[in-house]
Amino acid sequence: MERLRPFDSCLTIGQAADPCCPHCLPTADAVLAMMDRFGIAEALVHEHHARTVYPIEHGNARLMKLIAGHDRLHACWVLEPPKKPGSGPAEEMVREMIDAGVRAARLRMRRVGSLPWLWDGLCAAMEARRVPCFLDFGHVSTTGDLRDADVDFVRRIALDHPRLPLILSHVMGGLGIHPAVLPLLRCTPNVYLDTTGLLDYWLETAAEISPRRALFATGAPFTDPGMLISNIQYARGLSEQDKADLFGNNLRSLIGGVR
Repeated sequence: MERLRPFDSCLTIGQAADPCCPHCLPTADAVLAMMDRFGIAEALVHEHHARTVYPIEHGNARLMKLIAGHDRLHACWVLEPPKKPGSGPAEEMVREMIDAGVRAARLRMRRVGSLPWLWDGLCAAMEARRVPCFLDFGHVSTTGDLRDADVDFVRRIALDHPRLPLILSHVMGGLGIHPAVLPLLRCTPNVYLDTTGLLDYWLETAAEISPRRALFATGAPFTDPGMLISNIQYARGLSEQDKADLFGNNLRSLIGGVR
């Protein structure tokens, strides 16, 4: 695993909103201990409350304090479109994020809804800086789903903002994954898929489109990283370079492209 340098693109830190919830990694030390147990080199981390509790800015601020001084942990801010119209507020939001050293964003799709006109300003500001955006269709955990309107939304945003990396995240629901995802990936080269909740669909994406279009993501602490890691590590039909790319190089390339 050391030579593959796994870079987890979806890891949640912080105390759960429900204090009785067992699924939490409350501190950076707890996160790093889990990563060491599974051989994960680096992680893109977002804060629990930022995904689930308003105001999300408080969760993003708490994230920066939690991971300060830990160079294996990289901040991912949870964002929603600014309430004020116009390009200025969105550009200021992105500028603040970049100035804080944050190079990726997680967009709360389920809280806001798949309305292209509502997200367009923020996506334009993100595109100008090439910030990879994880389109989070999950609820509290990594379980989520995609509806027809969601697929149409992603296609519209991807075509309108072709230099904006968009990563589908938390898209595996009780009925599986939407059948239009693979055709969507084929027609929108700036759309990627992370592996949260997926045991084999990511492999279909890698085999039929490209291993460069999938990103390793455990969804920890809501899911056990071991199975997801093993699925990639021992996958047939993938070269060692393919596995290294999927495990971490793809994400490193996207983050490295931020302006």
